[in-house]
Amino acid sequence: MKGLLVTALTAALVVGGVYLLEAKDDPAGAAPGQVGSVPTAPESGTSPRDRLLHASAQELGITPARGVWGVLMERGYAKGVATIVALTDGTASMYLSTGGAGVVGSSYAPARLAAQKLCEQGADSLRETAPTHDFRPPAKGRVRFYVLTTDGVHVAEDDILAPAKDGGPDRLAPLLAAGDAVIEQLKDATSKGLIR
Repeated sequence: MKGLLVTALTAALVVGGVYLLEAKDDPAGAAPGQVGSVPTAPESGTSPRDRLLHASAQELGITPARGVWGVLMERGYAKGVATIVALTDGTASMYLSTGGAGVVGSSYAPARLAAQKLCEQGADSLRETAPTHDFRPPAKGRVRFYVLTTDGVHVAEDDILAPAKDGGPDRLAPLLAAGDAVIEQLKDATSKGLIR
């Protein structure tokens, strides 16, 4: 039952989002037909994003892996924020601050594996994060990661296209690559009609 609740929470909102937000930032837009928009769910007072950031794995019936049970990757655009959600149960979804959502849950194997990989990377990157109770969205051009752990929420933030520092790899590059892989699988699921 709790697993269905998590899927319902994430389904309440996404994938057409990144395309729509990018298209609003860039009048030329991205290639049409990449993703479709999803109507906004009725307002329930609290967004799925906020519920996830204030919940625990136990409350949602999710089994943590190495102390991590989920990751939210948020990208700031001129017209809003896209939130990508990955949970250790394989749930993959995306929400738009402008209204819209896309969820594939854990039913589409490539998206499920990408979501689990992002959670694994979240565990690998914990030393790059700090505990937080401040859940404001990132500014335009910024990416913020909320790693949901058994000890609370941890955060890390950087420029979306941050250059490597001191000639070495960017500290958040592995998280960004894993989050982008979730986006690609959500787009793929959309193109196959698995997300509407």
